Amino acid sequence: MVKVNLVLTDYLTGKKSNCNEGKLKAAKSIKELLDQIYYKAEVFPENNMEMFTRLLTSLKGEPLSKEEKELIGEIVNF
Repeated sequence: MVKVNLVLTDYLTGKKSNCNEGKLKAAKSIKELLDQIYYKAEVFPENNMEMFTRLLTSLKGEPLSKEEKELIGEIVNF
């Protein structure tokens, strides 16, 4: 979970050089989705792109945006 917070914080604070409006919106969206998870009961797949994407898609109730998928890729490959 630490790497998730590091990547999202870099975008939300503007520390990432490639941060644009789309990436900022995606970071906010992912943070809001992750706030819905009860970590004591839910297995969090931060090292598995497919499972991480499925979890967030399920929480969101619709397909993830391109930017959200890119951020998930950054988190998984951190």
